[in-house]
Amino acid sequence: MNAIKTLKKILDIDEKSFQPTQDSITQDNSTDVFAQFLCEYNNFSKEHSDLTDSTQLDGKLKELETKYDRYEDTIQNVIPPLIQFMNHFNEKLSEYTTELNLIRNKSDELKNLSLYNSKKLANISPVVNDLLIPPQVVHEIISGKINSSWIDNINFIKDKQEMYSKYVNLDPNDTSVILPNDFDRLCEVLEVLKTVILERSKKFLVSRIRILRSYNPVPSQKVQNQLLRLKEIFKFIIENNVSLALEIRQAYSYTMKWYYKEYFGRYIRSLTILQFTAIDNQYSLGNLVNITNNNSTSGSIFTSYLSTSYGYSSTVTNDAIKDYFQIKKRLSILTQEDNTVMVSQIAENNKNTKNNFIELGFKNLNLAILDNCTVEFNFLKGFFQITDNVEEINGILEQIFQPTLQHALTYTEQILINSTIFDIFGVLISIRIGQQLQIEATRRGTPVFDNYLNDQSILLWPKFQQLIDWQAESLNTLSATSFNVDNATILSQPHELTIAFTVFLQSLLTLSINDSEDMKLYLKASDSVDEGLDQNEGNLENKFDPRSEPLYQSMIRVRNAYETVMTKFSKMTKSAEKFLSINYLYMYNSLQHQNLSQDNAGSEDKFIDDDKDTSKETPIRQELELHFKNLVEAYNQNT
Repeated sequence: MNAIKTLKKILDIDEKSFQPTQDSITQDNSTDVFAQFLCEYNNFSKEHSDLTDSTQLDGKLKELETKYDRYEDTIQNVIPPLIQFMNHFNEKLSEYTTELNLIRNKSDELKNLSLYNSKKLANISPVVNDLLIPPQVVHEIISGKINSSWIDNINFIKDKQEMYSKYVNLDPNDTSVILPNDFDRLCEVLEVLKTVILERSKKFLVSRIRILRSYNPVPSQKVQNQLLRLKEIFKFIIENNVSLALEIRQAYSYTMKWYYKEYFGRYIRSLTILQFTAIDNQYSLGNLVNITNNNSTSGSIFTSYLSTSYGYSSTVTNDAIKDYFQIKKRLSILTQEDNTVMVSQIAENNKNTKNNFIELGFKNLNLAILDNCTVEFNFLKGFFQITDNVEEINGILEQIFQPTLQHALTYTEQILINSTIFDIFGVLISIRIGQQLQIEATRRGTPVFDNYLNDQSILLWPKFQQLIDWQAESLNTLSATSFNVDNATILSQPHELTIAFTVFLQSLLTLSINDSEDMKLYLKASDSVDEGLDQNEGNLENKFDPRSEPLYQSMIRVRNAYETVMTKFSKMTKSAEKFLSINYLYMYNSLQHQNLSQDNAGSEDKFIDDDKDTSKETPIRQELELHFKNLVEAYNQNT
């Protein structure tokens, strides 16, 4: 219709005068419409030929023909492909519309299915997550290397055990949880994995124990540190098989019992080879008076613990005995901060015997035992403790160290309690070392060692008292013939025996204990604490009386022996009272000077209390000072 309008406009034909029939115009045949139009136009031209001249009509006709050709070309070449494209497009559009409808329907279906599944999985997902055991975890448990990473698998299985137990004990009537059909099989898999962990853990621990058991063992602390990093292994064994845990722990205790017995057996043998200064029965107060003042010495006074000549050294000089009574140089073993244990190679090859005394071996042995006992106790608590019962671990520790402690007591009997030992200061210093180690054991919280040191004290105190009796007897056996009567000398200066006895007594006082904090700790730990307590006091502080120690009575005995011989000697002088007054005054002044020296100079010859003042002077020293002061005053009244 648009084409007709265009033609009317071109031909300048009135629209009302030219109207093609409606039936001749269809959408599907534009060529027919155009032909109909030309036909009608011809008729119209014939009817109105009188209206235009031929010239104008020819022009119009040519123009119309040109347009006709152009339109004909369009109709023939352009419109058919366009019609084909539009038909194809309509077909595809119809297909896509159908597919979109299918997709929309499928989407609705999937959405409904998703909602349905979400409701179902809301109950199923927790069960699946709880029961799932990844294959990589199974592989790692079965064939993975046992190290700190492997411990994660143990924790994973422990968590799964808790989850599975929740479903095993599920109420059958509870429909809120749906278990899979193969739940029983999953439980079997979990049980198998648990068994694999137990078996591999057992083999691993046994392999570590066997390393300690070999005759070329690695240091025990290296193995213990490795095990402590993997302590979850033994905890898992305890939780799942207590009998197996007990068996492994018992195997370890038997192994360490052998380990320490062998280790300390070799160490004790090296200590018995240690060279030391021999103190025989010539080092007595009585012998000091009997021998003459010569400076000659024959042979060496140094022997070995294993030497067949021990106790039978060559004759010693007066100066050697006096030097022995001075113990300042031996106190470093009590005051030194470096508590490094002497290794066996040094003990076997140590040729510096000048300052080696019997307490050196005693300290190194017992310090080594304490260090190892502490390490072992901490390891047992950290790795092998099955229950909260502390006595259980204490019993295991005692079982492990029992042969070692017995061997150490035998060493003490053979070396310090030996009948050829006359080193009274060595024995007393060893007693003090034992007390210091007992304090240290209390601080560390190490059991077993305390009772062992009490056993050491039971051995050492009688030996000390025996040597005190020997010193006292050496004075009691002095005869009047051993006293050189030179009234001009003996009435103007103290006797040589007094000077030696003063040094001897001062050395004993230096090794006496007071009420320091350290000794309170010792007494608190000691089984014999009640022996030194004043029952009238209200607390432990200020309760202990050092006079309850055997040292006090021992000094009284040797002091009485000294006074007896001095009284015997005084009867051979012109003025017994003056002789005794001079000697006892020297004793009194020397004790006071020692006390003042400790207060002012301090440190070197003090045993324990570095902050000592005169108000804390030990009762033993006070009594001795008062005793000799009274004697001086009594004899001065008669002179």
